[in-house]
Amino acid sequence: MVDIFQEVEEDLKRERSEALWRKYGKYVIGVAAVIVLGVAGREGWKTYEHSTSIENGTRLANAIDLTQSGENNQDAALAALDSIIADGNADFVALGHFQKAAVYLRAGVKESAVAELEAVAGNGDIDQVYRDLAVVEIAMNNATQSNAMDLIARLEPIAVPENAWYYSAREMIAMLHVAAGKIDAAKPLLTEIADDNEAPSGMRSRASEILKAIGA
Repeated sequence: MVDIFQEVEEDLKRERSEALWRKYGKYVIGVAAVIVLGVAGREGWKTYEHSTSIENGTRLANAIDLTQSGENNQDAALAALDSIIADGNADFVALGHFQKAAVYLRAGVKESAVAELEAVAGNGDIDQVYRDLAVVEIAMNNATQSNAMDLIARLEPIAVPENAWYYSAREMIAMLHVAAGKIDAAKPLLTEIADDNEAPSGMRSRASEILKAIGA
């Protein structure tokens, strides 16, 4: 006979996980566009300074200006970014895809944004730091209860101290455990983040707040 009390307990756990994901997951996702724009902009400027392809750097800067100049110019911005991507220079290909993803995220077209990020993550010619960032961004913007464990598997190689995206990957893994209803798996990760003095202060605060919410 099915234990009705166990069923009720499982239902309560699932409802609590879904409530936590709705409250905190979207906040984490909201940071995603900032990371894309900030890192892509910073790395793009570094590439502009050090690359011999000054023309591509200028084209990228102009395309970024278009992306930030209003909805009426978004089609032109996307076309300009497509032209940069088509040229095949690996650094600029990555930055072009990131900028297109940011455009689509602002427009609420998540599927197209994720497709751009997957194009970076799956391109072996692109520097690993960009590919890892793309995986973090995919998790941030495409997480569901059904794909949470698959995304965790993709993030685990990134969630190591020597990786540039170590903290973001760890936070996202914890949130994916929450999304999957595995709160007990999320607790130790959140505790580590909350107690890590090297972690960004905002991330530590979020981890502490979520721990309180789950009664840890």
